Amino acid sequence: MNIIWLYMKKYRKTVFWTALLAVFFSVLEGLTPYIYGRLVDVVSDGSISSLILFLLGMWTLTSLLAAIFRNIVSKKGEYLGADILSDFVYNQTSHVISLPLSFHREKKVGETVSRIIRAGDHLKEIIGTTLFWVAPRFLTVLIGVIVMFFINWQLALGASIVFILSVGIVSMRASLVIAGQRELNKSLDKSAGILNDSFLNIQAIKSAAAESFQKSKIKKIYQKEVSPMAKKVARIWENAHAYQDLVFSIGFVAIFGYAVLLMGKGVISQGVLVMFLGYLTLTRMPLTVLLWQWLTIQRGLTAIKRAHEFFDIDSEKDNHNGKIIKNIKAKVEYKDVGFRYPGKKSVLDHISFTALPGQKIALVGGSGEGKTTTIDLLSLYFIPNKGKILIDNTDIRSLNLNFLRSMIAYVPQEIILFNDSVKNNILYGKPKATEREVIESAKAANIHNFIETLPQKYDTLVGERGVKLSTGQKQRLSIARAIIRDPKILVLDEATSSLDVQSEKLIQEALENLEKNKTTFIIAHRLSTVRKADKILVLEKGKIVEQGTHDELIKNKGAYYKFYNLQFSQG
Repeated sequence: MNIIWLYMKKYRKTVFWTALLAVFFSVLEGLTPYIYGRLVDVVSDGSISSLILFLLGMWTLTSLLAAIFRNIVSKKGEYLGADILSDFVYNQTSHVISLPLSFHREKKVGETVSRIIRAGDHLKEIIGTTLFWVAPRFLTVLIGVIVMFFINWQLALGASIVFILSVGIVSMRASLVIAGQRELNKSLDKSAGILNDSFLNIQAIKSAAAESFQKSKIKKIYQKEVSPMAKKVARIWENAHAYQDLVFSIGFVAIFGYAVLLMGKGVISQGVLVMFLGYLTLTRMPLTVLLWQWLTIQRGLTAIKRAHEFFDIDSEKDNHNGKIIKNIKAKVEYKDVGFRYPGKKSVLDHISFTALPGQKIALVGGSGEGKTTTIDLLSLYFIPNKGKILIDNTDIRSLNLNFLRSMIAYVPQEIILFNDSVKNNILYGKPKATEREVIESAKAANIHNFIETLPQKYDTLVGERGVKLSTGQKQRLSIARAIIRDPKILVLDEATSSLDVQSEKLIQEALENLEKNKTTFIIAHRLSTVRKADKILVLEKGKIVEQGTHDELIKNKGAYYKFYNLQFSQG
């Protein structure tokens, strides 16, 4: 419950006053059976009408006040639950966003989102319903039990035995329900990941006519994992509920029969019998709800703790007091850099080179040779295990992280756009840019004329992952985002691959505008794009095996020469 209080303490005043009102209406409800029991005795004794009117008035007043307090508590609980849900989702997503890139590459988006949303829903239910609606019933049950002992200790003892048995039944099944819920949550997260993949990659699925294949994956996860586990949890849950109802039913019939016997012997009056039965009913319903809400809380805590596991992963440490380079020139040096992922073989080893301000450096080699990882280290998405990387003779690990990344722009091969307007997608490069800057960057990226043909121009939504745009249009929009940022260092991940001639020409012109006066790194898959590079680095198995200009490497007839001939002989 420490996790629950972690989010509630911000609203401690609201919690206090709402809990106090909940206590009030619980006490009022606890008085009701006593009042109508006394009323029966007064009527039976033929007492004066003024006492009857008084008791009726008290019954009306307590019922009215209880209803008012119950309504206030219910609304306050729901409002508080909504506020805490917002806090929870914000805190969770803020932390996840701040986690290293390695986390996001390993985890499926759908699984992460599913875990957070489900935990938030459970948290809202626990706070909004359970704590302020069900928990005060503990007081109602306590009042009922105490009054029953005053009425008749034998009847109260019998009721207490029934209560204890019902609690025992639920407690014995609780661990099974919680364990089953934990496994069900894992299956639900896994299925959410598959669903997310299906929708995000719908174009790839349709282009490959793989709808049936994807549907079979979805059907399999739900039929083989989600459905069986959900049925198992439901079976345990409902069986326990049935056993509890059986204990209550048999136990209360026995208690009622004994109470009637006592009344027949004159031990208790008719009013006391009515009063006792009222308290028996008053305690049974809350106790039933309390037991199941306790299980609901346990199930909810399982989901909340699972989401809170994200906080066990350290976020990126932004060196807020780190250095900021004034008048940056963007000279980049790698000095004997090495890197390995935890528990894996070395990815990079003895990487050393220098990129002078304004130079264009190309990294070439086969897939998995370390090109992308080399550049990822420059933005400190990963920390080198040995060696160091310098910008203008300053170790990048001593720089302010926001400053470091703000001076680097990345134009990937696979463009990721937000389901937002064209304007806002460009503004991700510089959120505080003016409208004029947005338009100028779009013009420089050769995308402005196209934007003007759209229905809402710059306010037009691009769709999920930019689905409404062609590949070339998405790439030019990405270049506009980089241009508006005005970076000192530019990273291009083969931004012109798989394009028609017209689109490639427009993008090449946009890239020329972007590359001016910038230190540029090109992750090259097609060697035709690197001939004009000032320096080409050839990577094999995480090592630089050659470096030089295109002409120099061709003359050397080494790895680059073989790679170049192989690629163009196949083309």
